[in-house]
Amino acid sequence: MDTYRALTPGEIAALEASGSTADDWSSIEVAEDFHPSQLRGARLGGRVRLASGVRIRNSGVRNYDIGARTLVEEVVRLECRGESAFGNGTEVAVMNENGGRTVRIYSGLTAQIAYMAAVYRHRPALVAALDRMARRAADAARSAQGSIGRDCRITDCRLLRDVCIGHGATLEGVSVLSNGTVGDFSRIGIDVKAYDFVTAEHALVDNGSLIERCFIGERCIFDRGYTASDSLFFANSHCENGEAVSIFAGPYTVSHHKSSLLIAGMFSFFNAGSGTNQSNHLFKCGAVHQAVHRRGCKFASGAYVMSPAIEGVYTMIMGRHTHHH
Repeated sequence: MDTYRALTPGEIAALEASGSTADDWSSIEVAEDFHPSQLRGARLGGRVRLASGVRIRNSGVRNYDIGARTLVEEVVRLECRGESAFGNGTEVAVMNENGGRTVRIYSGLTAQIAYMAAVYRHRPALVAALDRMARRAADAARSAQGSIGRDCRITDCRLLRDVCIGHGATLEGVSVLSNGTVGDFSRIGIDVKAYDFVTAEHALVDNGSLIERCFIGERCIFDRGYTASDSLFFANSHCENGEAVSIFAGPYTVSHHKSSLLIAGMFSFFNAGSGTNQSNHLFKCGAVHQAVHRRGCKFASGAYVMSPAIEGVYTMIMGRHTHHH
């Protein structure tokens, strides 16, 4: 563990000479081995604590603890504005767009826990217990101080607000991250916008992807402008180009193609062909219809299924099914 100390008058003078500023230098704490050359053009606000080897270049930082050997460079704004749970406890209207199967996300959420919370609505005591567990996890994460782990690289980003970042993470060219948690060794890339989210370890979100109220599991890949809202994605899912709304994506859910829409359904070990459309076209009754595509289902190119629907394991869906099967 690093021990921290206040800056000396000489260090403050050297920092100001190199273009760094602070609202109050007495609120800045640094590791014992700190050297003024580690900061250049830094704009510091609130309480900031820097571990050994932290470097900040031409960036604004407010109310953050930054771990050892982390680089923050050319970041317009990295800030924690007040008490936040960093995405933990966010309610996700999975499967039922009206919220009838809402799951609270948090770091450490598993597919099994989420499945029980979403599907076992006939067991209200169980669902309530799982909700309390999620609330406790959110309360444990709650803080008025943001944190960044050790050995992170955060460069050329615009707005990082109320975000907790794990060890070894890389953020490069991000547009907006707001109220979220980035798991250890995850990578968030160019033009990504994410709100009210949690990612697990080794997740990749890149190339203009847009995420809102989502959990992204271990080693998931989001790329090429994928859009997702109110959805849960678990280990090794791979999503590009298309769109997802209120889906429960179990492990190895794959959707690579443009014009593919997954909405209000449950999937796992699933592959969406190009132009897949699994949607709710009975909206006059409200967005209450759901579909379950059991393990290993495959949609051929151009396939369409009207919800509500259910298919057995390893089913191949071809063509347009405009009536309920």
